[in-house]
Formats: sequence, structure tokens, C-alpha cells
Amino acid sequence: MRLFSFYRVELKRLLLSRTVFIAAVLSTLSPPLGNLIFESSSRVMSARYILTPVLTGTTAGAIVWAVVMIMEADRLQRSGVHILTDAIAPPALLSAARTLALMTIAAFVTLFTALVYLPCTATKMSYLFSPGFYFANFVIFMLPTWWVSILFADAFYQITRRVELSVLLYIALVGASVSGIAASGYFIRWINPFVITYSDGFPSVWPLRIGLYTRIIWLGIALGVWLLSVLCVRRYQKGLLFSMRKNMKKISILAPAILSAAVAVFLWKYQPFIDHGPDDYVYLDTDMEIDDANRISAIQYSLKLNPAAGTISARAEYDIQVPYNGENLLYLNPGYTITKMTYNGEDVPFRTVANDINGQCPTYFSLPEQPFYKTLVVEYSGFPTQAKVWASSSVHDTIDRDFISLSATAVVPLLENYYTGVKNAAIADITIPDNLTPFLNYNLMTDFVDNGDGTRTWKTNCPKYISDFTAGYYTIDTFQVGDLTVDFAYGTAYRDIVMENDIQQTIIDILTYCSEHYGELFSADHNHLLLRQESSMYMGGYAIHGVSTWFETVLAPDTLSDKDKGASATEVFIHEMIHQWWGGLGLSCTNEELWSSEGLTVYSTYRLVREKYGELYAQQYYVDAWKESVDNQNRSFYNRHPEYLALLPEQYQAQIASANRGINRYQRMPLMILKAEELVGGADRMDEILRRMYADQDQFHENGFGFTDFLQYCGLTKEDLTLE
Repeated sequence: MRLFSFYRVELKRLLLSRTVFIAAVLSTLSPPLGNLIFESSSRVMSARYILTPVLTGTTAGAIVWAVVMIMEADRLQRSGVHILTDAIAPPALLSAARTLALMTIAAFVTLFTALVYLPCTATKMSYLFSPGFYFANFVIFMLPTWWVSILFADAFYQITRRVELSVLLYIALVGASVSGIAASGYFIRWINPFVITYSDGFPSVWPLRIGLYTRIIWLGIALGVWLLSVLCVRRYQKGLLFSMRKNMKKISILAPAILSAAVAVFLWKYQPFIDHGPDDYVYLDTDMEIDDANRISAIQYSLKLNPAAGTISARAEYDIQVPYNGENLLYLNPGYTITKMTYNGEDVPFRTVANDINGQCPTYFSLPEQPFYKTLVVEYSGFPTQAKVWASSSVHDTIDRDFISLSATAVVPLLENYYTGVKNAAIADITIPDNLTPFLNYNLMTDFVDNGDGTRTWKTNCPKYISDFTAGYYTIDTFQVGDLTVDFAYGTAYRDIVMENDIQQTIIDILTYCSEHYGELFSADHNHLLLRQESSMYMGGYAIHGVSTWFETVLAPDTLSDKDKGASATEVFIHEMIHQWWGGLGLSCTNEELWSSEGLTVYSTYRLVREKYGELYAQQYYVDAWKESVDNQNRSFYNRHPEYLALLPEQYQAQIASANRGINRYQRMPLMILKAEELVGGADRMDEILRRMYADQDQFHENGFGFTDFLQYCGLTKEDLTLE
């Protein structure tokens, strides 16, 4: 009760404090600085308008509240009143009341900050805005971090009783969080939480889950340090060591301090989100002497996914012709636990080695000598972990309510010791929520049974080894382009954009034009092509036979308004889709100063637009725009006088270099290709050259297709393409 009484007094006092008011104002004004100071390269709206401001406000506000905490903790000492207050109330009790009061005010400021920016954020994001997701970012990242900062600041002051030493300790702690060592560490970065990115069309709560988990860890550490600092409160006007010796008798403080820190360390060590293997990719030598008789004749996979908990419960059945004579090996996601393993109905002993490597964990077992054609059953369940080698750049394994992504051994076990006699020897039954559209091994699943409980069970034949399972809110549009059947799969959240910009007709135009001029898209297979939008939480797109994916942000409003890529949203989409021919999914281009896939794509977009809208339109919105940008670049003082450029600070040099790279890729290089078109004999001749380049792409796969290669195909020299 005494604590509550002191807490009410401190809360009223702090609410009337000018220092606290200034801190509240600064904390509230800090979020927009993220996009004002740092130019975000992300096209994902939730990352730009929610994540960046929240993380900026989190870090800036944490520092502001730490300063206030140290000033308030030193207030009594600074004024000399502590002698009187120590006689009236225990210093530890007053400190606890003051800290709780400041944490309460920080909570109110967090809510107020979220409400202040709510209308602007909702307007910017329009139909992509989710109030729950918006407020979750403030509650998970901002508020706990401010609390952690307040606890650390007060703890440092109680230990040292010196403002300057408290500040130095706090700076050291902040330095550890922002250092290069913690650059991509989810758990070390306490004041500047690490988040890869978000997705607008395929929202995943995985970043929020791990964000909440890390905030709980740091709250535990900060609370433990703060409780230990209470033992440092000076007694009888004595120093630190004497006071600690006296206070150590207070088990009611010491025990919770140790317990809080111990729980935090335990949660850190055994975190379930990222595997505990090496930081770098490890090439596994799994070559085994396998007799040709060791074959699997049939496989049955049954998977049930629970998005609410983010877990999987599964069963794999293998019909084995002849068991492997020796120790069998299977790999599974480190987050999964094998609950049961039987062979011919009898339990099989197994041992799982705590040796996470590349997002998979080995399990060893031996099978008894049984007659032929017996069934091995592996039952497993758990929460999928991310492979550490990918965790800092993408999210491959997550089970969420709105988005599911599982790769390799996060789907089914990888059984090392057996051949599979049939190409599609496996049957997979996968149960997921009925509002999600699934893709298995990158292909659309079509057959399902409605379970009547809000879930569907999808069934398909598949290879023994499943490499990918994805499910999300997709809309599938199917149409014909000549003899080619196209399944166009995109996030339902983007449906209005697809309709407004007539994306379907645009795809037809692109496939028709590029196939006629450059060759059939190599990823098309048996007159069928699946074009699938990929979540921005993945790392890039890919193309395999019959399937070609493209990055989510291709349909983002910011992308569709990029004038470097086209004069309209439709033309920007044309640009992005032509990357299926000239880019990582098609011809592998080098990334030289004057050569990249971007230049080829801009030129091809111009050619398609010229054919579609006419010469005058293409000249005005493409060629003239290119020339204007290149002329401005040539007239730039620092480009004409590089000796002065070298005198600028590195930050400004980097900005000028970045601007030059953009102009070289999007304006100068297309002009150079246009000049090459004139020199080789016109557009038809250039189409022949580009067709040959695309057909020869296999020979450039390893080293990439560069500017020198282009000149050789054209029979030109670098000097021939110099722009005046």
C-alpha cells in the first residue's frame, strides 16, 4: 500500500514536470524523422509508413526517457533533500514509485503517439491499412523498449550515484546495441530492434512474434539489473560495498533479481525462432553407400497446420521395399520434435542430435530386419525455426493466420538412405484455413475437401522431397495468350490495383510482344505458365519450369509511380514483368557501371510502348526524358570536376554516386542501346541480336552477360556508343 501511495504522489508530480512534458513532446515528434532523415528504399507501404517511424520513435524515445530518468533520479541528491526524504521513506521504495510512475507516463505517451499518426498512416496506406497491426507495432516495439531504457537508466544511477557515470554506462550499452556486432542480431539489439521488412499483401506476424519475444527478454534483463541496483541503495551514509553487504540480506529483492535475469538468459539461449547452428552456410557431406534395393515404393504425408499457434502436426508414412542395413538418417526442422516412430507397427528407437545446420537437424535410427514392404511412420510436430544463414535477410519458415511459408525440412522429413522408384511417389494431404490458396513445390494445388470447420484438406501427388509450401490470400486469374495458358496469382489485397490498371491485358501484351521479339519465356512449360506474386519477406523471385514469380512490390503504389521505369503505372508494370527476360529470372546480366538488366528492360519497355502507343508518345515520355537526365548529369559541376567531388564528405560523395548509377542504368544505357539500334541497322536487326542473346543465356549463367558481350553481339566498340 505504501508503494501505491508513493506512486500516486510521484505520478502527479511528474505529470506537472516541465522536463517530462518536453520529453513527451520530443518522443511524439520523433517517429517521422525516420523517413525524413533516412531515405527508405523499401516499396512496402507497411514498412515505410509503420515500421520505419515506429523503430525511429522507439530508439529516439528510449534515449529521451533515459535522460529524464537519470535527471529525476538525481533530483533529490542534486538539491540535497535526500537526507530528509531518506528519513521519511525508504530510498528503494521511493525509487520504485518514481520508476513505475515514469513507465506509466511512457505508456500514455506511446498510446498518444500512435493516435496522433493514425489518421495520416491510414490515409497513406488506404485499403492496405490494418488498425490491429498498426497498434501492435507500438505496443510490441516502442513501449517495452522505453521501459527497458528507463529501468537501465535508473539502475545505473542507483549503482553509481553519479550522473556522468550513469550516462557513460548507458552510452556503452547503447553502443553495444548499435555496433557492427549486433548489426543483424535479433536478440542483441535492445534499443534498435531488428526487423527485416513487412509485407502488404501477405502479412506475417513472425516479425511481431520475435519482436515481442526479444522485448520480453530485455525486460527480464533490465528488471533483474534494476532489482540488483536496489541492493546498491546507500545505507547509513555508507559507500557502495557496505550498503550492498547490508542489503544482500533482503532475499525478497535478491531472489526475484536473480530469477528475472535467469529467465531472460534461459529464453535467450533456447529461443525457438532461429536455429542455433553456424552463422555461415555449411555444405553437408551426406554421401552414403546405398544399395539400389533400398527403395521407397510409396509415401503418404499428412500435415495439419495451426496458424493461431504457428505450429504444425504431421505424419509421414514410407512404404519401404528393403530397409537400409545400418544407421538410417533423416533431417527435420530444428523446431520440430519427433513424437513417435514406428516400423511395421512396432516402436523404433531414435536419437536426435542437437546439431542445427542450415535450418535442419539430424535424427538417427535403425530398422529391424523385417520382411519386405513394411511401413515406416514418423510423427512430428512443433514450431518451425528459421535457418540462421537466411534469418537476417528473409523469412522462409512461418505459419501465420494470413500467410504460410515452409521450405524443405520445415515441410516434411528428408530421408537420406533411400531411392524412390516412382517420379511422383508421394501423396500429400495438407489441412489449412479455408481462406488460403496453397502452392506445393511452387505449383497451384487444386483438389480439396471442405472440412466444415473453417479448414480445407488439400490433396495432391508430389515428389518424395518437398522443397516449398506456400499459402496466402491469393486471387487466381486464368487466361490464354495464344496457345499458352496463364494462371496469374496475386495477393487479393492488390485486386483493385490489378483492375484499375488492366494488368491482365498488360500481361497479354508483354507475353505476346516479348515472345515474338526475343523468344518464348524459358520458364513456361507445356503451354502453361504460373505467374505468382511473391511476399516481400522473401529474398527475390525465381523461375522454374512452368512457374515464374515476381516480387510483391511490383504492384506497390510507390513502384507504379516510379517515373524512371515508365510514364504510367501500367508501363512500370510492363518494365517489371520484362525482367522475366532481362534479369535474375532470365538473362543473367552483370552489374557494371554502364550495364545492367535495368537498361535492357527500360529499352524493351520503350520499344513495346512505341509499338502500342506510337512514336510520338514514346519519344516524349522516354527518349526525351532520357536525354534530359543525361544532359543534367553531364552538366553537373561535380561530374565535370571530379577533383572537387573528392573533397566532399563521404556521405555526399555516396549520394552523388548513387544518383549517377541510377541515371546510368535507367537513362544513359537505354540511350546507348538506342544508338546501337541505329548503328546495327534498325529495330528489326536489334531484335535479332537480343533474340540471340536470350537464346544463348546458358553460356552466361555463371559470369553474367556484360557490356563487352553486348558490344561483341552488335559488332561495335565502346567508342561507337559514346553519347555526345
